[in-house]
Amino acid sequence: MNDFTPDYRYFADCVEAAGLDYSAAEVHGILAGMLCGRVADWRKMLLEETNPEDPQVQTCTTAIENLLLFSAEELRNGQIPLHLMLPDEQSSIAERASAIRDWSQGFLFGFGLAGEQKQNLLNSDAGEALQDFAEIARMNLEDFGEHQEAEEALMQLEEYLWVATSLIWHEARSDDQD
Repeated sequence: MNDFTPDYRYFADCVEAAGLDYSAAEVHGILAGMLCGRVADWRKMLLEETNPEDPQVQTCTTAIENLLLFSAEELRNGQIPLHLMLPDEQSSIAERASAIRDWSQGFLFGFGLAGEQKQNLLNSDAGEALQDFAEIARMNLEDFGEHQEAEEALMQLEEYLWVATSLIWHEARSDDQD
């Protein structure tokens, strides 16, 4: 593993300061989707509307590069749990639910950038996981209150995201060998 340690608050501040059109969770979802879909050109996608000379954009670029390398290494090594760039448990349920939704939307977007996937991947457990991600991306945030059941649901969704992401990663790799 590299020396990078994911820090949601720092990353969220970098993304906001750089003026990206995405939330921190969504950026990480996009990166994870791109990794699973083997799309390499994240700079064009995430930084196209920014000024590369801006020091805040440069700081954000470094943070994104570090997160991408960290996530790629976790996926290659079968790291469980994957570190998802989401707010911590001290954040409000609404903020956490929104971040989970954003992460899922980002993943689908990043994975979709790979173009048409092989049909047998979509007809596998990975395809079911992608459908689940679409459901999570459409979830109604008003369904979450500030109670214990919502807390448990968020923890289960987060756990599902990292398990499903790992599954998609591995099935996409085995699909290459067919």
